Amino acid sequence: MRNLLQFIWNNQFTLLFLFLEVLGFFILGSNNSYQNSRLQAFSVKVSGGVADVQRSYSQYIGLVEENEELQEENSVLREMLNKRIHRSIPSEIDVIEYETIPGNVISSSHDRGNNYMILDRGLVNGIEAEQGVLSSTGVAGIVTSVSHNYAAIMPLIHSQALISCKLKKNDYFGIGKWDGKDYRIGLLEDIPNHAQIFPGDTIVTRGASGFFPPDQILGFVKSSEQDESSGFQTIKFEYATDFRKIESVYIIQNTMRNQLDSLIINQEDE
Repeated sequence: MRNLLQFIWNNQFTLLFLFLEVLGFFILGSNNSYQNSRLQAFSVKVSGGVADVQRSYSQYIGLVEENEELQEENSVLREMLNKRIHRSIPSEIDVIEYETIPGNVISSSHDRGNNYMILDRGLVNGIEAEQGVLSSTGVAGIVTSVSHNYAAIMPLIHSQALISCKLKKNDYFGIGKWDGKDYRIGLLEDIPNHAQIFPGDTIVTRGASGFFPPDQILGFVKSSEQDESSGFQTIKFEYATDFRKIESVYIIQNTMRNQLDSLIINQEDE
């Protein structure tokens, strides 16, 4: 209070001037119809501007909430589609069940040799290492490490990212990897030369590793190059996921992953 009184005393003439100015405008506006209308117009303009800002903020908050709701709905739909997927591995497991958890990318890169993504989901949400991650348009990456509230993802555009995938139209399968240069381009190797490849052909997950359900879109063929000495061709394709703009993702939970891994190991040992 003492400081306030001191401030008023030190600025008494300035405050008096401002008071008289405001009073003068009020008197002028009250007794002059033109000035009164101008003041009212100015008041409406200011009030409208404030209201517009408030409305925009409300709409933004509403969109955030709506986006979260849509993510939840999409997650449920994905679970319904992937809930019971028949597998070809001969074992007592003839059905693999998958669940999805929606999340958001809060940090990522796309122009490094080993790119990364950080999600706003962690152990508390049921996220674990070696779970697949999908974007709204296709495969995005694999969870590598998890904290209580966050998860680190190895995206497909990483030098060590390898994924079992196939051509959707004929089931020829091979290994998909990044070309190491362009965040939009991947390579599918080990496809025999006699397999007919055309631009636009769809490349999907094979589902052999258990990270992803089968037939999740990886990308679309751009071109292919045959190697006569090896008998195999290398296919260049464009990723379905845009790693420069990725925001919303879905983390894949294979509820029977441990059992599947043990069966695969047994098959390899035989």
